[in-house]
Amino acid sequence: MHLYLRFLTLIFTFFITFCTFAQGEANIWYFGENAGLDFNSGTPVPLLDGELFTQEGCSTISNANGQLLFYTDGITVWDKQHNIMPNGNGLLGNPSSTQSGIIVPKPGFSNIYYIFSVDFQANINGLTYSEVDLSLNGGNGDVTSIKNVSLSSPTTEKITAIEHDNGTDYWVVAHEWESNNFISYEVTAAGVNTTPVVSAVGEYHGEGNGSDGNNAIGYMKISPDGERLALAQSYTDSFVEIFDFNSLNGSVSNPIFIQGIFYENGEGAYGLEFSPNNELLYISDVDGSISKIHQLNITLNNATDIINSDTILYDGGNFIGGIQLAIDGRIYLTNALSPFLDVIENPNEIGTAAGYVSQGLSLNGRNAVYGLPPFIQSFFNVGFEVDNTCFGNETLFTLDSNEEITSILWDFGDGTTSTVESPTHTYTAVGTYIVNVTVDTIDNTRTLTQEVTIYKVPLAANVEDFVLCDESDSGFMAEFDLDTKIIEVLNGQSDIEFDVAFYENLMNAENDTNRLPLLYTNTSNNQEIFARIYNAGNSDCDAINSFFLIVEAAAIANPVDDVVLCEGGNTNGRGIIDLNQFNSVTLLQQSPDDFSVTYHSSQEDADNADGALSPLYQISSNSQELFIRVENNNNIVCYDTTSFLITIDGIIIANRPETLYLCDDPSKDRVETFNLTTQNEFIINDQTGNYTISYFKNQLDASNGTNPINSSYTNTSNPETIFARIQDSANAFCYDTTSFSIRVLQSPDIVLQETGFLCTDETLTLNAEIGYDEYLWSTGETTSSIVVDAPGTYSVLVTDNIVSSPFTSCSATKTITVIESNEAQILSIDIEDWSANDNTIIVNVTGIGDYEYSLNGVQYQDSHIFTNVANGNYTVFVRDKNTCGIVNEDVLLLFYPVYFTPNNDGYHDKWQLFNAGLDGSLEIYIFDRYGKLLIIMTPDSEGWDGTFKNKKMPSSDYWFKVVRPSIGVIYHGHFSLKR
Repeated sequence: MHLYLRFLTLIFTFFITFCTFAQGEANIWYFGENAGLDFNSGTPVPLLDGELFTQEGCSTISNANGQLLFYTDGITVWDKQHNIMPNGNGLLGNPSSTQSGIIVPKPGFSNIYYIFSVDFQANINGLTYSEVDLSLNGGNGDVTSIKNVSLSSPTTEKITAIEHDNGTDYWVVAHEWESNNFISYEVTAAGVNTTPVVSAVGEYHGEGNGSDGNNAIGYMKISPDGERLALAQSYTDSFVEIFDFNSLNGSVSNPIFIQGIFYENGEGAYGLEFSPNNELLYISDVDGSISKIHQLNITLNNATDIINSDTILYDGGNFIGGIQLAIDGRIYLTNALSPFLDVIENPNEIGTAAGYVSQGLSLNGRNAVYGLPPFIQSFFNVGFEVDNTCFGNETLFTLDSNEEITSILWDFGDGTTSTVESPTHTYTAVGTYIVNVTVDTIDNTRTLTQEVTIYKVPLAANVEDFVLCDESDSGFMAEFDLDTKIIEVLNGQSDIEFDVAFYENLMNAENDTNRLPLLYTNTSNNQEIFARIYNAGNSDCDAINSFFLIVEAAAIANPVDDVVLCEGGNTNGRGIIDLNQFNSVTLLQQSPDDFSVTYHSSQEDADNADGALSPLYQISSNSQELFIRVENNNNIVCYDTTSFLITIDGIIIANRPETLYLCDDPSKDRVETFNLTTQNEFIINDQTGNYTISYFKNQLDASNGTNPINSSYTNTSNPETIFARIQDSANAFCYDTTSFSIRVLQSPDIVLQETGFLCTDETLTLNAEIGYDEYLWSTGETTSSIVVDAPGTYSVLVTDNIVSSPFTSCSATKTITVIESNEAQILSIDIEDWSANDNTIIVNVTGIGDYEYSLNGVQYQDSHIFTNVANGNYTVFVRDKNTCGIVNEDVLLLFYPVYFTPNNDGYHDKWQLFNAGLDGSLEIYIFDRYGKLLIIMTPDSEGWDGTFKNKKMPSSDYWFKVVRPSIGVIYHGHFSLKR
């Protein structure tokens, strides 16, 4: 534990809650439906004389003494008499624009003011300004010719203003549409500088997901001290952005994006406002007719911590819209279409102490709608400041006034006073004091009052290091529940008065940045963590100490199997066992140098590390439970326990069974599936009791009872040895093992054709081969062969008696199909001839056989059609493929010459059919071209010599007719005679 003493100046600032110096400009409000408020008395009083009737944006301005000057809705301007200024119509704001207008004085000119207006939903008018001169119209004021001067278009509905760092000028800030540009306009004695300071930072503001300009909706404010800027984007993907603002040059920087805590399906974030101390941000979050009010701590400076600081102050009905800080130090919120405003009484307080009051301020029957008038935020940075409110410190009081002070009197509320303008005072006790300061100026005397609380400073107590065991083996990383250390850090101090936060380093603790979650995973072993205890009312009143997060290796007591000592004789249920033999089992991969193992007779002793047993332990009963404790030698906090039973039991014998045989299946691969349980009865033999039998591939597995095989086992070699383990069903340590062989025998391989052919009216012998011990045919015969005379399916079962003990035989079955066949019968032979080499023969047969065909008795074909056959005489053969006979028949193919030349030169002197003599039935007729019959020839004649009645016929074409009675056809054709 390390205690850190902080020699720092603790700063805590309060703000006045009553009327202040020269800051009455925000004392009169007009808004909603003719509603109004007067803060001049220090308590808001409803006003009923306002003419303004609007939904959202509006603006009011008074003089330094709180007297109304004029007000506007961004379109129309009413003077202090509630009349419309003569040129006070037609400004380019909009009653439905979130912040339709804001009024800014022209520095150095008491009568000149500027009205800045923004159009609604990014419409074309954008951002404009108009000038009001209060010296006109009889002192009631009028809008001058400087009217509706365009500055930028389009813009969102957001606009805010703050005093320049020089204390004289002002910045007016707006945001462009479809851009991430902030535009800051400087207002000086020279007027409005129309060239803005542009800061391209933060999120893009534009249409998204069909927003139709709704994303332009939402408030923008600068903190009263001018150092922060926040805006809300409503509707689609609603979010809030928080920035730094530089009041010296008007730039915006360092965005922090807040999303995920607002309504997703409604309007979402709409109104927002800073607390007077600039440390908290309030946001209205709307979904139709229900709303939430968020309080965010923006001193945390990162999105995660800010979101985690979110406190919901209100969650209920009604549309809670605009939020506005008032000069009385309270924050007011519109309760839409209600004659009340909601109130945050103590906006500087964190959490519910802020005091949210629903309908806390009556408007006397006039309704607020959605908007309240925005002001230059600097108007609220007023009063007197109180710094250093931790007990024991010098508290500093500072008056915020720009007027000349003639005298001053401070009353510190404890009976002491001071006339110093900025005094310090040390309180002698913790408590709340009413502090008054009475100030005389040239113009008046004012008394300011506020409560000042002096807060108790906590004490930093010693905190023990936080030790966890590395249960997940995560490399000495673990999730620490820091919440369990809070009581130790408080050390009896009130958990209502004080809070505790944790940090990774001293700087973060001192600056209260990057708080750790209570469920925290260390980043290294022996990591130092800083605990900051602080006053819940003033977090600057704190003390810091530290401790270490230590992750020790977790001890794991791995389970030890129950032990059964099989009784090897009469031990009377007593025996001695060396417990150290189980050390390696329970430690497993843990080193015995780092971890210790002890054995105990009870769980309580194991947990408390009491009563360790001697390693050589004598068992005192038939069954006894022992408890094992494994602990980290470096830290006994990290330990684990387990237990196991030691039992003394009887002897078991595994009898060796005979070889288990199976016959090979038709695949002949000598691989079969054995039912090993058929060996159970032989292994048990005559032993009585409840036993479990399992089977293994090797002796080691059988001895250890590991990797058992399925009792339905397929051999991987032939023969193969199987190991069996028999054990007591209740005590697995009492067992015995044996082994036996399994073998696949060769089954008979019957050599017998699967198909046989039986010729009609003949017989067929089926032969199953000799040499087997038994035969059984499907016909009932028991010989090795049979003779059949009918077609059908026949089968034979043969048996081979292979092993005599245990008797084992293998059988096989063969089936043969006998098919009847016979020789073919030729029905007809069709021919297509009269060609030299392109003739066709078609053989038509009938029969039950399987036939093939040939024209020469040597070469056969399956087709009964022969093509491309030369003319001539052929014998057609038809053969049964199943050897049941051959038949044949002769065929003649005719052909004729297409011309002849009867000139007695020995070539083509006569005309006759080729091969005609092979068919003696032919009748041949020759005609001239006119159909006159010239000659009738027989097939065996020499042919026609070209004469008729011994007269040479002229060269010409002649016709013939051939009658072929053998096949009943007549052929016609013609040929030429050439001389």
